[in-house]
Amino acid sequence: MNRFHACATCIHYGIEKRADGLHTYCRRLGYATKPNYQFNCWTPKPNVQRLMEKEARKDENH
Repeated sequence: MNRFHACATCIHYGIEKRADGLHTYCRRLGYATKPNYQFNCWTPKPNVQRLMEKEARKDENH
């Protein structure tokens, strides 16, 4: 797993404001989750994908 892999960086990560506080969940799986949890179905958000590509290019040049 890479350092970006976490629920909060996934396109399926959802946050819902409720009377009892914030509810974080996976819209794809329907599971309650936390920002730092990891699942194998992870799909990075576009901005995270760009950061990963930038790091990969940086690593290739060193």
